[in-house]
Amino acid sequence: MGITTDVVTVLHPAAEDVAEPQRLAPRLSSLQGRTVGLIDNHKRNANVYLEALGHLLQDRYGVLQVVTYRKISQSLPTPDAILDHLASTCDAVIHAVAD
Repeated sequence: MGITTDVVTVLHPAAEDVAEPQRLAPRLSSLQGRTVGLIDNHKRNANVYLEALGHLLQDRYGVLQVVTYRKISQSLPTPDAILDHLASTCDAVIHAVAD
């Protein structure tokens, strides 16, 4: 039996990113007349929760418009183009998770 020279590469699937410090967004003085974006992470019941939250924000806090986006999969990040669109059209964005 001979010695093998095959090389096996083992990959570690965990994210190795280093967190970058971020500043909190400035707080809105009021939600009255504002547009709020809601990102649904596609987990079970996230859509139910966000629909109720959207109505609550409009009824109780005077939010003018609710813009929603539902991710294709809970395991994929929200595409940069969607984040850019929400950031440019919404006064606030809420990313929700649910199970």
